[in-house]
Amino acid sequence: MKNTNSKTTKKEFPYRQGTAKAPSEKRIRKFAGRPLKSFNVLYAYATLPIGHILGLPAIASYIFVVANKFFMLQYLQKIHIFHFPVKHVDNELDQKVPFRPDHIDCYLDFINYWIRPIVMMQKRFGIKQGAKLSIEFLRYIKRCYKEAYKMYTYSMTTTYRPKCPESRAVTNVQRADPHYLCVPSLHIVVVCLCYSFYRMLFKRESFTQQESEQWNSELYAQAVAIGETVLYVKQHSVNCIPAALYMLTKITPELFTPQMAVNFINDLFKNSTDITDADKKEINSYIQFMFERLLLEGALEDDWRTPVIRWLDSYKPYKPQ
Repeated sequence: MKNTNSKTTKKEFPYRQGTAKAPSEKRIRKFAGRPLKSFNVLYAYATLPIGHILGLPAIASYIFVVANKFFMLQYLQKIHIFHFPVKHVDNELDQKVPFRPDHIDCYLDFINYWIRPIVMMQKRFGIKQGAKLSIEFLRYIKRCYKEAYKMYTYSMTTTYRPKCPESRAVTNVQRADPHYLCVPSLHIVVVCLCYSFYRMLFKRESFTQQESEQWNSELYAQAVAIGETVLYVKQHSVNCIPAALYMLTKITPELFTPQMAVNFINDLFKNSTDITDADKKEINSYIQFMFERLLLEGALEDDWRTPVIRWLDSYKPYKPQ
């Protein structure tokens, strides 16, 4: 079998081996203890392209990949220019998570979620040094979109979504999103990539203990919250989560380990009061079982997609009443 992961070249991913120039003590004191949500994402849009000579090309490359391998892929399918097979991946366990339109703002926050730490780095290190570190993350996230695209062009996947005319935000999402790219969930991929990347970065770039503990905790808690919303707003099935976690362990093992995936699964809905403890256990056990199944079946495969394709081809989806 052809090794599709071998194209991860140094030319495409020249990850930094050294460390950024240390910020001044004044900068560290100025931003220490500041919540990530307090950093204005608009700052990144204005400064990242000019912060480093590679900034604009890196952003342009990222936008091109996302536009072509995610958005255009779906829209061309919707208007019948592309004709990929589309399969439902609903599971009966999805019904145990209530439909919560009030979670839509958290669901939509996943882009700002990974932009805020970029702003923090530019504030802490300065625009130029912060831009260098930000570009490193953009290369990782671009890679995730490319890898997910390989699965989407084998077979598109979708779920049944309840209509919600009383929520304009939910209605707008459903109208704008053709909803053909569910397995793997890029929502899950992106948030888990983000917190695992910065966990590495904080250590490598010698952030203070206070900074590391606070911002790691914030990033992880928000990642779990966003992860829950993909089920609360019915944009994904429980089947979409293990595939995303599995993919990330295969393509970025230096950042995201199987144990980190298991911890993430176990923390889903931990503090939710609208799901019974028995249902939480059943949901989490299923996600973990599917993740471990993919992990075991993919251990000796050259292509991470192989066990996902095998599962998808044999899966019989649940149809909500």
